[in-house]
Amino acid sequence: MADILVDIRGLRKHFPVKGSPISGRKSAVKAVDGVDLAVYRGETLGLVGESGCGKTTLGRLVVRLETPTSGEILFEGENILGYGGEKLKAFRREVQMIFQDPYSSLNPRRSAGSTIGEPLLVHGISAGRERDEEAARLMEKVGLTREQMGRYPHEFSGGQRQRIGIARALALRPKLIIADEPVSALDVSIQAQILNLLRSLQREFELTYLFISHDLSVVEHMSDRVAVMYLGKIVELAASADLYNRPLHPYTQALISAIPVADPGRMSRRLRTRGDVPSPIDPPAGCAFHPRCSRSSDACRDAVPALVEREKGHFVACHLPG
Repeated sequence: MADILVDIRGLRKHFPVKGSPISGRKSAVKAVDGVDLAVYRGETLGLVGESGCGKTTLGRLVVRLETPTSGEILFEGENILGYGGEKLKAFRREVQMIFQDPYSSLNPRRSAGSTIGEPLLVHGISAGRERDEEAARLMEKVGLTREQMGRYPHEFSGGQRQRIGIARALALRPKLIIADEPVSALDVSIQAQILNLLRSLQREFELTYLFISHDLSVVEHMSDRVAVMYLGKIVELAASADLYNRPLHPYTQALISAIPVADPGRMSRRLRTRGDVPSPIDPPAGCAFHPRCSRSSDACRDAVPALVEREKGHFVACHLPG
């Protein structure tokens, strides 16, 4: 049986919204609304969905940049939600994050070498010349040079800035890296270089990735398994090849049919959804996707479908899968 590194159980994150001055009723944005998910050691788990579905919030919860409303996050069998002080600091050595925007995630007043070496100083691993040497070695690992250590973020291209972010994430030798849209802000010509770098580093450093993206083509290239998220819930989870070859949830089917291909005839086979994504403040009753689904039934409107295993290793939350 595969070794579970992260086990997410019933995770919820609701952001309070100021009540109406007329009704006084308080509400909340249900960004993550009851997620159960396991990340296996050494794998790349892709997390996909439309903007606003809660995938970035889920990643931030795992790395403890947000505090959940309820639920559990078990890392190597221990619930990290009770961590604080030195225990939380020690946990942060094990889990790091690569952010979407490589410019805003870097301090413009810090050189590349200082940025990469800062985690080593904060965690008391090394200082002075030893820290500088390790930062230089990490820069070379991600395709930069020692001579660039003294440069500042504005002196690098977008792809080079993201390489600095990757090197910083690697500095503490983490077991898990949350990659939040790591290539979406980059030119297409640079994206493949960064993706190949991430795969190479995964093999070398024995990393586990939670790879968050809205780009299904990128996720297919990177992931061993893929979880599809819609309005704060996981609606389908399967091995990458199974999910792309045989999607069972109508939302997943629509997403995959929209992947651009060099085939004009493919346009006629594209599945189209009705309407827009409902508000996460007031999601529909039953299955959240039913107002946009072409095959919804009374059961879809009345009951929330559970995420169940329909085929071996293939989980789907749908009353009428297939």
